[in-house]
Amino acid sequence: MSDVETSGPRASARILEAARKVLAERGYSALTVEAVAAAAGVGKSTIYRWWPNKEALLADALAEVFQGGEIPDLGDTRAELRLAVDMTIANYADAHLAVALPALAADLARHPELLARFRAAFLWRKRENIAAALRRGIDRGDLPAAFDTDLIQDLWAGAILYRRLMTGAPLDDELAGRLVQLAFDATGTLRS
Repeated sequence: MSDVETSGPRASARILEAARKVLAERGYSALTVEAVAAAAGVGKSTIYRWWPNKEALLADALAEVFQGGEIPDLGDTRAELRLAVDMTIANYADAHLAVALPALAADLARHPELLARFRAAFLWRKRENIAAALRRGIDRGDLPAAFDTDLIQDLWAGAILYRRLMTGAPLDDELAGRLVQLAFDATGTLRS
């Protein structure tokens, strides 16, 4: 391969895809820079040109596939919150990714700069987009002014991740509806 093929944007995309593939096939503990390089068809030095270690590589690889886009203003708080919950479920629906996240978080905790990178690439953007939908619900009067947008997101993500990792309970439409209703039940408003 030419230098362009092993060091340009296409190589970067191949490396990130290879990292996700190795993670899915072998699990977090077996994910190494060497394995990713082999799967991507590049040398380890190409990977180290962009990422200092496997944690940074995996943080970027996972951030790239997680959903975190804006929740459109539908004029309907319940429908918007359902989109937010569905997005959160989709992020944890892949069993390999859900299993990798706690291990990655434990490793990233030892590297504050990498944890900040992952949070900036994925977590804060996703949370702010969901918070915007929740604030629209507050503005409409569907949720109280003192509604805790951070706590409800923590509750949603925690319940979903716990089901994925611990209980194996389904991440289905019923759960999504119940999690949305949790926001309204907590405030005693908008029951349908």
